[in-house]
Amino acid sequence: MVTLLAACAGWPAWSADPTTPEVKAEIIRLVDTLEKQPGHPDARAMRASVLKWLTDAPDVSVKVCFDFLGMEDFAPDGREAELFFQQPFAEARYVLENPDKAKDEIAVHLAGVESALRTYAVMKAEDAKLEIPAMEKLVKLQAEQKLPEHVSKATKKCH
Repeated sequence: MVTLLAACAGWPAWSADPTTPEVKAEIIRLVDTLEKQPGHPDARAMRASVLKWLTDAPDVSVKVCFDFLGMEDFAPDGREAELFFQQPFAEARYVLENPDKAKDEIAVHLAGVESALRTYAVMKAEDAKLEIPAMEKLVKLQAEQKLPEHVSKATKKCH
């Protein structure tokens, strides 16, 4: 995580004031890019920038919990870490895009998990040998339409 924060130096500094429309648009763009292009050449710096903003933003907060993706152990610079960060980043994007639903924990967390799954699908399309057991379990739950139930249970465990 220290490495990610250090990489923030080259990206915009966010204010501790409420998120402006311009910053909101930039954060949404960065999170969308990370979801659709997790291997983007600037992905590491983009993640660091979103993390810095999310850490400092007084008007947006999300709960980080390993139970949502089921990944307790992962290398801080591996593919799992990219997915682990995508989930809360996407939750923040959901809150920015749906401020009226910001207090609906299940909807917020579900948006994050679904984003991590879309990101994982992109990763697998780029690397057919990639297989992350925790994500494969979520893919199966999604196919069985049991993802909302999983997110609900994880939300209760994460309090």
